Order: sequence, then C-alpha cells, then structure tokens
Amino acid sequence: MNIRRITMALVAATALCATAIPVSADSASASVDYSLGPKATVQSLYPDASWLPAQYAAAYPDLATTIENYTLQSLTRDGVKDATVKVTFVPGAGGDQVQLSIRPANAVTRQYAKLHPAFLDAAHAQAALRAATACQASSSPACWAPPPLTEKEKTQPWAFYLPFGMPMATQKTVLFLDYPPSSALLARDYLKNFTMCRWGRVLGAAGAANPYAYETIVDSRPIAAPGSGEDARLPVPQTWFNSDQGAVYLTPMLQLLTASSSSTTRPIAIFGGTPRQTWAAMVGAGSVKVLDVGTTQLGGQTKKTSWIATNHPDVTTYNCCPGDPSQSCIDKRTNTPSDQLIADEQKDFVAACWMQTMAGAKPPSAAVAKQRCQTAWVKSPNAANKQTLCVQAKLDNQNPDARSKSYEEAWNYCAAHQANACATFDNSYDPAQVKPELPPVARRPSGWEETCSTH
Repeated sequence: MNIRRITMALVAATALCATAIPVSADSASASVDYSLGPKATVQSLYPDASWLPAQYAAAYPDLATTIENYTLQSLTRDGVKDATVKVTFVPGAGGDQVQLSIRPANAVTRQYAKLHPAFLDAAHAQAALRAATACQASSSPACWAPPPLTEKEKTQPWAFYLPFGMPMATQKTVLFLDYPPSSALLARDYLKNFTMCRWGRVLGAAGAANPYAYETIVDSRPIAAPGSGEDARLPVPQTWFNSDQGAVYLTPMLQLLTASSSSTTRPIAIFGGTPRQTWAAMVGAGSVKVLDVGTTQLGGQTKKTSWIATNHPDVTTYNCCPGDPSQSCIDKRTNTPSDQLIADEQKDFVAACWMQTMAGAKPPSAAVAKQRCQTAWVKSPNAANKQTLCVQAKLDNQNPDARSKSYEEAWNYCAAHQANACATFDNSYDPAQVKPELPPVARRPSGWEETCSTH
C-alpha cells in the first residue's frame, strides 16, 4: 500500500471540499446547498437502473429520488428532525451537475456540504468503483462472481454497493464489516437486514440510546451479494480494495468516517473473520482475534485510532445452549454441536459496551475499556445485565423450539428462570415465577421494538 499516496489524496480531497461549500445562514427557511459533481460520475456511484443487474433495477428508476432517499436516511440517523432534501441537475462545464439543497441549515447539515462530496470523490467512493471495475475485468483468475454461479447468485447477482444512508456527521464509532447483503440493496436501506437489525438491538440493550450513532459502516468488500455462503467467493479485500491491483479505498474511507475534532479519531469495531484478517494486514499485525484491542495510526495519520475485534454480528444466531439435542444445533460443516450461545452473547456485549465506552467524552485506553466491559458483562454482571444477556440469548437461539418470538416472551422466560437462558431447551416457564415483572415499553432498551427477520 502506498501510504504517501493515500495521505496526499486525502489532503487534496479536503482542500477541494473546503473551496466549494456555499452554505446559507441558520434560519427556518435557510438551506445548505452544494454540488456532488457531474451527473455521470454520481450516477455510477449510487445504485441506478442504468447499470444495476435487472434483479435490482426496478428499485432504482430515478437518480434524483435515490440520492434524496439515501441522504434523508443519513440526516435522520444523524439526528436532524424534519429534514428535506431536494436534488436538481444543473447545466455546467462537462455536462449536468448534481446539486443538493438540504433544510434546515444547522451545524450538522453544514457538515454535509463538506462530507458528502468527499465521500464520493476520487479518494473514496470513486476508488471503490475503480477497484470493483478492475475486479470485473480480471479473468486470470476470474474475480467477479467466478463461475460456476451458485443458485443464489443467479437470483441475487453481485452488485457494487457503497454504504449510503448512515450517519456521517455525528457518528460515534465506525463498524468494519464484510459485505452488504443484497436484501439491503433491494430494500433501498443499507441497514435493513437481519444482521444490522440484530446488532442494533444489542447496542440498545448494552445502553445506547441511539444505536444508529454506532452503526456507520465501511465494508471490506462494497459488493451486495447473497447474505450467506459468499465469503470464500468474494474478492480478497486487501488485494482488490486497498492496493494498486484494484484501488486504495478502505484506508481512506475509514480515515474519512473516523475523522474527529478531538485528539484521537472515532474508534473502529471490526466484525468477523474476513474483516479481522483484512484489518491485520492494514495495521501490520500478524493476526487479530476476537476481543483483541489496540490503537493504530491508520494509514500513517497523526491521530491514533482505537479498535476492537469481535465476532460477526450473526454468530450467536447459529448457536444453541450446551447440551441441546436438537438437530438444528449441529454445525453441518463440522458435524459438531454449535453450543456457544452464552459465551458468544457475552463477547457481543463486551464489544458493544467497549464501543460506547470509547465513544465517551474522556475514554480510557482500549485495554482498560475492554477490562471494564468484561467485568460488567462476563465476570461480575449485575442482575440487570444478567437479565439483558438472557433476553438476547432467548431471541437468538438457533433451536426454534427454544427461541423466543418476542421481547415479552424472552423477558418472562428469563425472569422465571433466574436469568438462565439455558434452563430448558424450550420456552416453558411458570408465570407465577416471573420476577422481575415485564417493564413497560418506555423503559425497554432502544431497538427492542424491532422484531428483525427470522434466522
């Protein structure tokens, strides 16, 4: 990786943004107006019927509507209430230019005039497109959807898909994940899938009042693909999306989205095997294991970035309680029991706790934050945390007979079984033993009202 090239590209991008930001003053009627650049370039970056596979094209018939939709999602998740977004195409040198007008004008929306064009510039989104294009052109060996196609790939073909629609001004952490499921592309919402729904519930259960603030994503492979079974077929991230063989994208995009006005950057959480391997290559580590933590000067930048590595957000949903005889609890790849439900839930809550601790006003070191979170969720959890872990485990259990269908059912089971999610291999409990009682909706963690999709 050419660190000097990354740094110079980021400096150039920042300078470009700083010279082209016409912004109105704050008032009820004022707007923030800025350009995203040539329509042809922007159209190649946003999902659009002009280039998407036929299976997705109907969801994206109009570029202006698509940009408005994803920008409004970002603004809403950044906490901007009653936001409006208007996209127009204005004639200019080299063809139509994409112009945005956002209301209201305030401290957050003013940042969009800087961040939104930077997100799409040559050092960031355009670099991802160059990498994807290089992968598509490679034939020795084939890089893009290598033959033979799987049955899922025939109905859910790969498609270039950037992380649009998430906070990009007020986010507290950045998540480094693997790839977006094609269901999110069809839903026109990067976070509308089981993986992120489930992780949002964990964040809320671990104390986040607004889980969206912790869900800004950079995927190691910005390719929408079927939600399972694709990991080994997708291109190697560091080779194609962070080197000159494809383009240098991952490091600059992580730098952009973790940038902060404090003395350190926003922290990063790394989820799953492929992202952990990629991160190890990016920071020069031999390997990165689950719940490893550290700090790095990402891409040679001056500020330090704290990070934690953890499981893929879906790992617990493939696990059962120890000793569960259900056939659904057998790992079909290894023909061994998948019985680490409780241990993996604890790791998830340590990671979610760490993210919130490190996003605080005066965070400790990455190692101290991990130690505190392990005490709170593994070594010496209080009664409330034990109940929370149990409720989440009952909602995640791979055995359908033991999996609770709602927050209410999970709470009552755990309250009747002294917060032991593995007291039985079903959902039976004595209503007379439900202590503490089910809390009212207003006192439940953020995200619990989400049912998420089935496993």
